[in-house]
Amino acid sequence: MSQERTLRAEKLIREHMIAAMGAGLVPLPLADWAITTGVQLNLVRKLAELYEVSFLPGVVKSLITSLIGGAAVRGGASLVKFIPGVGWMIGGLTASVLSAATTYAVGKVFQSHFATGGTLSDFDLDAARKAYERAFQEGQRIAEETARSNPSEDPYQRLRKLHELFQAGALTQEEYEAQKRKILDQL
Repeated sequence: MSQERTLRAEKLIREHMIAAMGAGLVPLPLADWAITTGVQLNLVRKLAELYEVSFLPGVVKSLITSLIGGAAVRGGASLVKFIPGVGWMIGGLTASVLSAATTYAVGKVFQSHFATGGTLSDFDLDAARKAYERAFQEGQRIAEETARSNPSEDPYQRLRKLHELFQAGALTQEEYEAQKRKILDQL
């Protein structure tokens, strides 16, 4: 059950990271921030359900706010959208990556805490902040790679990447087969 639960948690984090990436592209300044916060709350709610931990929205929102801390950076990326013309593009791309990275980091922190039997009442904010910083860097790398990825790249290269993800445990057998079929159908 532990391995299955971990895979389900990883899938939830990936799905919410992609949703947050889309939220970052919302052209209205600060609306992206509000939407991303909602995505993160939903992610933690689903992780709490998965790990059978009580979910308290107000507590989780406070913990997320305390974890992120550098919200000024995310807010700054959102405010760039006020610049006429290119502001939306620059701010949107930056906010998209930051939204995805923060969501990934929030998910990884809560996943790790819940997986070790933690609850919201014994959440160690200092330890979580350190874990968040490490996870944020990883999330930022993943988000930037995702933003740069070109779906029209060589299908054989896409198959190799897909197989690597499957072997690393990032995809279930069903997800792997479905994505592989999509790529093969394009040949």
